[in-house]
Amino acid sequence: MDLFLYDSPTFESFLKDNPHEEGEVRFLQSIVEEGMNVVDIGANVGITTVAIAKRIGRGNIYSFEPVPEYFATLRKNLSSNELENARAYEMAVTDRVGKVDFYHKGLFSGIISEKGARRFEISSITLDRFLSDEKIERVDLINMDCEGSELFVLGGAKQTLQKNKVKIFCEVHHDFLKQLGQSVEGLVKYLQGFEFEVQSVSLNAGERGVNFDNCDYIYAHNLNKGRSHAHLRL
Repeated sequence: MDLFLYDSPTFESFLKDNPHEEGEVRFLQSIVEEGMNVVDIGANVGITTVAIAKRIGRGNIYSFEPVPEYFATLRKNLSSNELENARAYEMAVTDRVGKVDFYHKGLFSGIISEKGARRFEISSITLDRFLSDEKIERVDLINMDCEGSELFVLGGAKQTLQKNKVKIFCEVHHDFLKQLGQSVEGLVKYLQGFEFEVQSVSLNAGERGVNFDNCDYIYAHNLNKGRSHAHLRL
C-alpha cells in the first residue's frame, strides 16, 4: 500500500489481507503509550509511523527513510493523515555521520549490494548525533526495519541506549546480517551489554521467547535506566 488514510475501512481491509503489516501494527500498538518520543528507522511509506503517531498523542515521532520515492510517499501519508507530531527525514541512520551508499531493488533497500539494484548516495547520521543536534532529551521507543544494518544503527546509539529507558522493536533479517558478517546472536549480546532484556517475537503466533535462531523480530527493553516518560517533559 502506498497512499492511505489510517482511520478508514480501506486501510483496515489492507491490514486484514496483509498479516506482516498487521502484525507489526498490532504489536507496536501494544507497547506504545501516550506521550512517548519515538524514532522510526526504515519507515518506508509510513505505515508504522502513522500507526505510532496516532497512539502517542502529545508525544513525537521522528521517522527516517533513505529511498527517495518511499520518502516522498511517506511525507504525503503524514500530511494526508494530518499528523502534527511526526517529522520525516530523508536520511540513513547508521554508525557514521556523512554519506553512505544505499541500494534499492524491488522490495529491498539497504546498504547491501544486490545484483541489479540501483545504487545511490544518501546522507547518514547516527542516532546519538541526531538527538543531540535536535536537542531531543529522551527517546522511549526505537522501531527498526533496517535490512541487516541493525548493529550499525545501534552502534551509533550508545549514548542513547545508556541514558534512556527505551524499548526497541526490531525486524531481524538473518541473511542480510550474515552477508555483513553479523548475526542475531551478536545483536542480542550487544543489547544485553547495555542491560537490556531481549526477547524473540513471533507475530503470527503472538508469542515472545528466547529462541533467536529463526525469529522474525526481537523486542528489547531496559527497566533500570532513565525515568518513565510520564514524569518527563521536553
